[in-house]
Amino acid sequence: MAAETTADATRRLNVKKQTLDDAYAAPANFLEIDVVNPITHGVGKKRYSDYEVRMKTNLPVFKTKESSVRRRYSDFEWLRSELERDSKVSHEHML
Repeated sequence: MAAETTADATRRLNVKKQTLDDAYAAPANFLEIDVVNPITHGVGKKRYSDYEVRMKTNLPVFKTKESSVRRRYSDFEWLRSELERDSKVSHEHML
């Protein structure tokens, strides 16, 4: 069996050039999550911040296509510890 040449491999891939319309078109499926609008509450030791978490999707697995909730920083700390517990990812790569 002969070795495949680079030209053969390139032909086999049959790469289609991406147009600007393709590049900027909405993806077929998407899940967007934004953390925005921090608000600091209270003073001194009772001071805390919360954030608005917005979700938008067209994935059929979600019943709600858009939602928005406010969560405290401590909720993100909890999420990080849960993700670390079940994965090999170190905390330096998260948040």
